Amino acid sequence: MRVVFVTHNDLGLACLEELVDLGADVRGVFTRPEREELADQTDLSAFAEAESIPVHHVDSVNTDATKRAIRNCDPELLFVVGWSRLVDADVLDIPSLTALGMHPAPLPRGRGRAPIAWSLIEGLDKTALSFFHLVEDADAGDLVGQESIPIDIEDDAASLYEKTIEAGRTLIRQYYPEFERGHVPGQPQDNSAATWWPKREPHHGLIDWNRPPRKLYDWIRGQTRPYPGAFSYLDDRKVTVWAANPPTEASTLASPGEIVYRDGDALGVAAWEGVVELTEVQVEDDDAVPAGELPARYKYDMGDSFSNARDMLQR
Repeated sequence: MRVVFVTHNDLGLACLEELVDLGADVRGVFTRPEREELADQTDLSAFAEAESIPVHHVDSVNTDATKRAIRNCDPELLFVVGWSRLVDADVLDIPSLTALGMHPAPLPRGRGRAPIAWSLIEGLDKTALSFFHLVEDADAGDLVGQESIPIDIEDDAASLYEKTIEAGRTLIRQYYPEFERGHVPGQPQDNSAATWWPKREPHHGLIDWNRPPRKLYDWIRGQTRPYPGAFSYLDDRKVTVWAANPPTEASTLASPGEIVYRDGDALGVAAWEGVVELTEVQVEDDDAVPAGELPARYKYDMGDSFSNARDMLQR
């Protein structure tokens, strides 16, 4: 089948690889120029060159020039995966069969932005990758299928994203042969059950140490690489927290944000009625280091405290 693919991330690349392996005639790939603000951007050029697929670098697929380029490919299927901008209706009408997208949430729950981050921040124990028909409204089209994804306590944004990529491969392998046979499933979403997850920006990562340890752990693991990271301040120096240990039932008599102990590479910081163990931190633009090295390397002592988020917001 004639395919055009729009993506700029590893999920899209994985789906492309599966389509080519299944014999799809990929007529063109449309991707974003390199942008520092795109946390999950990947380079598609090596794959496209190896498969002799034309690559178009565009900021939007809604321009007249891009629409003409897509039409010239005469696609039967248009895939838009890992593309954070809405696509115009006349673009969705270009393929002769349908336009398809993927969203890492169990639609209709979790329409919107940052679904991997929100799934972890909210402490969910499972999510899904939804494969659906694209319509003008975000994430609202009929479902082709869903692949369930378990979320383990050790998962963070990076490992959950890897699970999402494997789910994408599974969905392509499952449904593309059906498309070739002329069958494209479509189950309407229950709009009454739809929820909306909002966009996240780097400054939203500020840590509130007054939250319970599990909430802090979920906050940290949901915003780690490839995202900008959860962060706090020590003596007005920004400290990004890239990793932490799953919480225990240990309690502490200390103010939230206070450094209470070092245990090897881990640094215990007081939370609400407990402790969160940080394992990897980064001060300002320095290299990331094991959290246990923070006191000696930067001259901090037990009892020093990270800034309270509420105080930061009042400044």
